Amino acid sequence: MTPESPSDGVIVERDVWIRMRDGVRLQADVWRPSAAGRYPILLQRTPYNRADSFAVIVNAGIEPLRAVGEGFVVVIQDTRGRFGSEGDFDPFRTEADDGFDTIEWLAAQQYSNGRVGMYGASYYAATQLLAATSNPPALRAIAPQVTASDYHDEWVYRGGALQLGFTLYWALGLAAVQAQRRRAEGEAVDAQAAKLQKLIDDPWTAFRTRPLTSLEALGELLPAWNDWLEHPSRDDFWRSISIAERFASIDLPALHIGGWFDIFLHGTLSNFRGLGHGNNAAEQRLIIGPWAHAVAYDALGEVDYGGAASAAALDLTRVQLDWFAGFLKPDVTPRAIAPVRVFVMGDNEWRDEDAWPPTRARTERFYLDAGTDEESRFAGALSRDRPGDARAAEFVFDPADPAPTTGGATFLPGVYVGMHAGQRDQRALEERADVLSYTTSPLADDLEICGPVSVSLWAATSALDTDWTAKLVEVYPDGRALNICDGIVRARYVNGTDREELVPPGDVREFRIDLGATAIVIARGHAVRLEISSSNFPRFDVNPGYGGDVASATADDLVVANQQIFHGGAHPSHLELSVVAAKQPRPAAKRGVQHVAHRQD
Repeated sequence: MTPESPSDGVIVERDVWIRMRDGVRLQADVWRPSAAGRYPILLQRTPYNRADSFAVIVNAGIEPLRAVGEGFVVVIQDTRGRFGSEGDFDPFRTEADDGFDTIEWLAAQQYSNGRVGMYGASYYAATQLLAATSNPPALRAIAPQVTASDYHDEWVYRGGALQLGFTLYWALGLAAVQAQRRRAEGEAVDAQAAKLQKLIDDPWTAFRTRPLTSLEALGELLPAWNDWLEHPSRDDFWRSISIAERFASIDLPALHIGGWFDIFLHGTLSNFRGLGHGNNAAEQRLIIGPWAHAVAYDALGEVDYGGAASAAALDLTRVQLDWFAGFLKPDVTPRAIAPVRVFVMGDNEWRDEDAWPPTRARTERFYLDAGTDEESRFAGALSRDRPGDARAAEFVFDPADPAPTTGGATFLPGVYVGMHAGQRDQRALEERADVLSYTTSPLADDLEICGPVSVSLWAATSALDTDWTAKLVEVYPDGRALNICDGIVRARYVNGTDREELVPPGDVREFRIDLGATAIVIARGHAVRLEISSSNFPRFDVNPGYGGDVASATADDLVVANQQIFHGGAHPSHLELSVVAAKQPRPAAKRGVQHVAHRQD
């Protein structure tokens, strides 16, 4: 191991071995000041190759040379079983112990002041939170970006449905590296690797595979894929690694960073709230931009939010270094920043808040009413006034022809997962007979939504099982319909994802659909729309309707379902929005958004 000097004042030690408690060695690169001394350490643990600068610098948001120049040591480590590190990779399962052992090893080094912070996004952020559950004494602060608080309800599944687009796409990438690794170790994996490569070359066909359990090459190269499918409910398999179940044991300052169109937004908000307990309550911070997962620019989908919207404009290296300095450098007082900073779409500006949701937010209900059928499309009404008994709305759901994913918090192939994410025009989707639209009258005043969004849906199905989806949409005077947030619930999990309870066909039940959260101003003259359907594919897997194991369902198991949505009376289906008082007057120049063209496949 020969230290390098990429610039004056910086030494980089490559391929540093750190031994874990079971003897397995993990490999890291260490960036440190050349001047002798004891410095705080910033640790990033990644399964995506510590030598990949895009992954470990651009997406993680800290530039190592800047950090070293400001008196930090930066350590970037490959997690167990990945790239330079020894051992077997089993997602999430060993990160608590490996994180603990790495942190304590670093704290004991001659260049360390005994204080360690962890940073990074997505899985790197999972390694932070899992390490925090083991309470290493030297860990003093973390900065988890775009990550989950529960690996069932927010990472692999959502509302009981498999997050197919993300989970399968992610698994294919993980398995490809494992194939290379096993081949290098002399294993005969060429046959599995060839099958896997066909899936990687055409992930859209992979999404349509039935049954999902037939992806044998994927399961052989990444056994975790089979584990995830074998545990569709939130059982002990998932609870054993849940961050949410261990919030009370984590006492750390944390800077939480998320995006309105990130697949893990719910987790970011859950972590912010869950870690804000006891003496630690005052040391939680939250930043949310108009971003998708690993796509934090000024434009997303069909909307340009302005130059200030990007993560680059915020300078996340600066933000994080200031944050860590306050907890890792004994002579530095933590910089005073607002507890919450969110980007408000529509107004297209950053806003500081005292809490999340804002303390001034109030919940308003908008009730669904049957409305009328216009030609082949259902046109329901959405109003603050609760309707009396109204006729049920009906549609037919065919799992062989699911409603396609159109925008939203997606992680699908294309321009580094950004092509299909964010706000996109929903009009073509709304022409489908299996998508019901409920719309308000044009708003008389601006409507600012800032907080959680949910739907209480009274519904029934003729099938043994089904899914219910909901999507919040802003309708422009010219007819454009841009999505804001959405959600799903699998009927068998009507009472929670930890228990399966098939709802008898025809039974009218209330289904709560969590649409996540948002911060957006819908301008006067625009309208609010709610879309209801039974699929959002391939963001989520399609419910076959036969009541059996979804991952094992074949084409022969698909059941066409007759769906009913009920309104008013004893079944008041409604949308709940967190509304805050609008600033008056709101400058006309900030109303609405500027649109940019993107190719749609």
